[in-house]
Amino acid sequence: MSQADVTGERAAPRRPISIGAGAVVVHEGRVLLVRNIFGVTKGRYLLPAGRVNVGELPDVAAARETFEETNLRVEIVGLIGIRIWVMDTGEHNYFFMFRARLLSPFSDLQANTGEIDDARFFSKEEMDALTVDETWAGAIAVAYKALEPDATVWPNDAALSSDSGVDTPEKWRIWM
Repeated sequence: MSQADVTGERAAPRRPISIGAGAVVVHEGRVLLVRNIFGVTKGRYLLPAGRVNVGELPDVAAARETFEETNLRVEIVGLIGIRIWVMDTGEHNYFFMFRARLLSPFSDLQANTGEIDDARFFSKEEMDALTVDETWAGAIAVAYKALEPDATVWPNDAALSSDSGVDTPEKWRIWM
């Protein structure tokens, strides 16, 4: 008899999984980066990003996090990268990076000082000037990729959801 049968509750998964998402916002040849004020990323410029909420799709989370951190509204264009990290605790963290188009006026940019202390658009040369203590290589690598004119971006093909038994594209994603 399983633990769920005895207690009526499910046991914690053996391999906990967390999901995060970030937006690679490109505007006039520059990429939006934010500098975090908490945790392991404190003091580092990274993509506007965060954890995906229960019931939320990663692309929706990336747009939400961008707005929460920078006051900028974006449209997700497609998936540009994925990072998978097996943490020391055994947790698997999946982080989806989405290419995004700026919808808000540039003048709406305002750092949410409850989470970050700076938000701005960086050119390739400005990113080159950041030290290893000011950012992470993965964030800069995907930012560089987004600046390439022929960068591969996988768009969401929501029209395929009707063939999968899912009744609404708001609950389903496939990037290809």
